[in-house]
Amino acid sequence: MTSDWARFGVEPGWSFAIPHRVRWSECDPFRHAGHRAYFEWFEEARNRYLEAVGLAPLSPDTPGPVIAETSIRYHRPLVYADQILVTARTVRLGRTSFEMEYAVWHDGLCALGRAALILVVNATGEKTPLPPELRKRILARDPAAGEAVIAGVVAAHEHGRSGWR
Repeated sequence: MTSDWARFGVEPGWSFAIPHRVRWSECDPFRHAGHRAYFEWFEEARNRYLEAVGLAPLSPDTPGPVIAETSIRYHRPLVYADQILVTARTVRLGRTSFEMEYAVWHDGLCALGRAALILVVNATGEKTPLPPELRKRILARDPAAGEAVIAGVVAAHEHGRSGWR
């Protein structure tokens, strides 16, 4: 599928993508994709990315990701029937948390999003460490996520802070 990425204008550094066609129900009266649609596309890309790296199926007793913070920056509008590619990657791994970026592409970058996620046991709300095998699979797909952790630890040490997020 990566051979198709060039026709959408995807820049290097992305490890996962899903195609989508902008639906009528995702548009405002002026045919522009509404802001809520982007978050839904990011959610779909995140869930499929996490399935691809082996996150266990969600259940009350199985740890799953909870969004702590999210943002989006729009670059160009999309309209009804645009064929788009939604990309996802992990950019930082912590002990119980991780950060992901998402982008929407159609003749280049249209929107860039980010989310901070915490791994939580849904039944108790308790934070839980990322399983070693999940961490390994994420790093195999997105090696730069490990570099961000190392940079964060070094910066924390240099500023007298310790601990993992």
